[in-house]
Amino acid sequence: MSGFRASMRVVDPPNTNTIRSDLLEGGFKPLRKAYSEPVRGLMDAKDPRNEDKAPFLDMWKSKDAWAPLMKKGSFGHKSYSDKVMDEKEEKKVDSPSKRRSISIDRTFTPAVAVIDPFSSGAILAAGVVKRGYHCIRILAERNSPVASLVQEGINTQYDATIQHDNEAADQERALADTVRQLDKLPWKIVAILPGAETGVLLADKLCARFGNGELRDNGETLSLARRNKYIMGETIRKAGVRAVKQTIASDWGEAQAFLREWNPDPYKVIVKPNQSAGSDDVFLCNSEEEVKRGFDKINGAINGLGVVNEGVLIQEFLEGKEYVVDSVSRDGKHKVMAIWEYDKRHVNGQFNVYFGMKVRCVDDELTREIVEYQRSVLDAVGIINGPAHAEVMLTKSGPCLVEVGSRCHGGEGTWKPIADNCVGYNQIDVTLDAYLEEGRFMALPDVPTKLRMYGREAFVVARDSGVLRGTPGFDEIRKFRSFLSEEVAIHRGQFMPLTVDCFTRPAAFQLLDEDESVVEKEYERVRELEKQGMWDFEVMSPNKPETAAVVIVDPFSSGAQLAARALALGYKLIMLFSETDSPVASLVQQGTCLQGAKIQHDDTNPDSMSALEETIAKLKEVPHPIVAILPGAETGVLLADKLADKLKTRTNPLYLSTARRNKYVMGETIRKAGVRAVKQTIASDWGAAQAFLREWNPDPYKVIVKPNQSAGSDDVFLCNSEEEVKRGFDKINGAINGLGVVNEGVLIQEFLEGKEYVVDSVSRDGKHKVMAIWEYDKRHVNGQFNVYFGMKIRCVDDELTRELVKYQQSVLDALEIKNGPAHAEVMLTKSGPCLVEVGSRCHGGEGTWQPIADGCIGHNQIDVTLDCYIRPDEFDKLPESSDTMIRYGREVFLVARENGKIKAIPGIDTIMALRSFVKCEMCVQPGDELKKTVDCFTRPGAIQLIHDDAKVVEEDYEAIRKLEVDGLFLLE
Repeated sequence: MSGFRASMRVVDPPNTNTIRSDLLEGGFKPLRKAYSEPVRGLMDAKDPRNEDKAPFLDMWKSKDAWAPLMKKGSFGHKSYSDKVMDEKEEKKVDSPSKRRSISIDRTFTPAVAVIDPFSSGAILAAGVVKRGYHCIRILAERNSPVASLVQEGINTQYDATIQHDNEAADQERALADTVRQLDKLPWKIVAILPGAETGVLLADKLCARFGNGELRDNGETLSLARRNKYIMGETIRKAGVRAVKQTIASDWGEAQAFLREWNPDPYKVIVKPNQSAGSDDVFLCNSEEEVKRGFDKINGAINGLGVVNEGVLIQEFLEGKEYVVDSVSRDGKHKVMAIWEYDKRHVNGQFNVYFGMKVRCVDDELTREIVEYQRSVLDAVGIINGPAHAEVMLTKSGPCLVEVGSRCHGGEGTWKPIADNCVGYNQIDVTLDAYLEEGRFMALPDVPTKLRMYGREAFVVARDSGVLRGTPGFDEIRKFRSFLSEEVAIHRGQFMPLTVDCFTRPAAFQLLDEDESVVEKEYERVRELEKQGMWDFEVMSPNKPETAAVVIVDPFSSGAQLAARALALGYKLIMLFSETDSPVASLVQQGTCLQGAKIQHDDTNPDSMSALEETIAKLKEVPHPIVAILPGAETGVLLADKLADKLKTRTNPLYLSTARRNKYVMGETIRKAGVRAVKQTIASDWGAAQAFLREWNPDPYKVIVKPNQSAGSDDVFLCNSEEEVKRGFDKINGAINGLGVVNEGVLIQEFLEGKEYVVDSVSRDGKHKVMAIWEYDKRHVNGQFNVYFGMKIRCVDDELTRELVKYQQSVLDALEIKNGPAHAEVMLTKSGPCLVEVGSRCHGGEGTWQPIADGCIGHNQIDVTLDCYIRPDEFDKLPESSDTMIRYGREVFLVARENGKIKAIPGIDTIMALRSFVKCEMCVQPGDELKKTVDCFTRPGAIQLIHDDAKVVEEDYEAIRKLEVDGLFLLE
């Protein structure tokens, strides 16, 4: 085998002026692609003018801690002018002691704290400043992924920023610390408001703990009912208000049980995150299988607010027209600001895409019914003070809540100018009135009963995707008579995806006119332009056409071919080594030359979590989006799972990662799922092993003893007595196996009698496709019972192979191998198929079988593995299995029957002259020591045979077997 050759590429540092690519590419979908000033690390930053100074927070401990946080001259209050005069007078005092004696009145100019001032919350914060109040920004999450996403054009300067430590183990202490930081500020805080959904819970908690109960709030008793959609529904149901039928589950078994007890007819089920916003990952499912797919996509993923979905909400589908009621409350007095009628349609494979919304007033029986229902919801969930926007579906049986948020209507607040012109006021401004100017709030009507003008917001829907060269349709819209304003998120040269939710919306236009028919006509023109005339594409493509990176963890054996394929497709290659000084690092197929960046994971670090975070940090420095993280060898399976889970690339559920690597856990997992599994135990103590054997008492006495984590036939023993089991146990336990891993325990299993097969597959989102079936030829030689002599490729063309495929798919499902490659070794016994083991990586053997798969089936597992990650269209084109052979092929694993120094290999010329000969991969050459073949690691070479005639292949195969006995090697 050749030595491992790779070059080191210097990784450029990431651009710190943009949002972290791992958040954008790894599942996070931004609320709005418009950036404010950076905020990460703000509170820990040092004064750039003096690096010796303490961090920003420490400055608050000094006597005049608030001085550097105040905005000079940005308020219009008379009291602020008085304060400026005080400061001028202070400067006239000559004596430093006299200057220090002047106290600062903490009650001067009140302050309002806005938690997570993003989306419409940014406008709320700007309104605070406009009214002359100090504005305090509180960030609910450390390093919040949405902290720099605000509505375009909003440039609010905050008097102070406080970072709440949501990662602290003791949250009561973290809350107390945040309260202390608020208390250190020099201004009287008169209100604490959530600016976005992520700030709702923290707002309730801070209001309860700050200000001695003087702050207007909604209390903590029903706090979760205002944030958690499941609890929300159950709370209003308990109050006697019509609620959606639902459950929440983080385990598919619980979800499935609910569905089967419910048995919806017709089968229309909504699956969505429990805490998110907009239509982020909301699925309408028409079967249990579709629910399962939606469940798997949501559960544990990062939603559009950057929050991990802990559980999935499963609800009845509400048929009808959807409305949103914006309201503001003060001391339980609810006032409606506006009613919005949603226009949601089916497009791009998604059933509930927002196309727009129309403002309405309360002027008929229908709207009055919606308002009364919404008020009952507010009372039920305890919204006494502040804003709320309730999404209500008007069904045949009356209104029913979709969800209610105790914050201002989001959507980046682009609806505000429509509300101002049509109703005369808006929810954001009135929210501040409710807290700061009671008279103005009380003067407003309970509901708006007449519109001054007519308005609609048109959410532009992209029906094609690609790189934009221009947006000619935008120019036409800007000339509309009803054009009021716009909010554009996509620009020339950027990649525009298909619109499937609020977060993939490329633009929104606000339309307003005194004539309702004008608004409606021009609104429909937007819809026509979307189909033709809106876009000029430079490149049309389903995916962003940029150079991305593929990470191969341990690119050895067939993993080297996987890495080479990634390079051939034009992707950047990152070679990640899971072990320092790995003993298999030089196992790369002959002729493979890899060039890519190298990253070394520190497996010697006793703190495994720290080592993992260090490796993740190195990957995040890669100046290309990482689109796939794959194991190249068995040693890379666990680390690849962990990295893919952290970086949110396509992967398999982490909780079953061990079951896909540990052979004992693997067997018990499939047994639990009802799949035929081998009788077994694992033991690191001989007493435990002996007790298992004596209770079992196998008859006939045939017991397999092998390492729990290795590959090939490395140290696998067939034992016919307890004494033989003991010898095998002692040889394996604690030894270093063929992959360089210490054997922690020994696997003891029943001996499976029958023919052994390997089923190579690739899966994408739970869709399994069989690449090839290989029939093993394993024989007894050199004192070893299971030496690989070769393998023959098969297609799925008879009852036997179909049974193998069905069994293998049940194994994949049991282990939740939903994405990527797998090769399952299956023994076809008298009682049916039984798993030997399955690897969630490509079939190994240095990938020498690849030309046979290509020549006989037409594709191979290595190429298709990359297709399932980065070329899904190519993956979808393939059949679920091949039922015909283009040609016939076998791989011959050469078997050495003697030990000695090789003088020559005369049999090679004979082999190369065979009619079916295709390729030869030799691991030894003259001058090397030949060892008797007892496993995959002592195999001297492999020969690939392909021919149109199956009989020719079989004859040539047997000819090589004869050469091995006499004539292949000449030893000194």
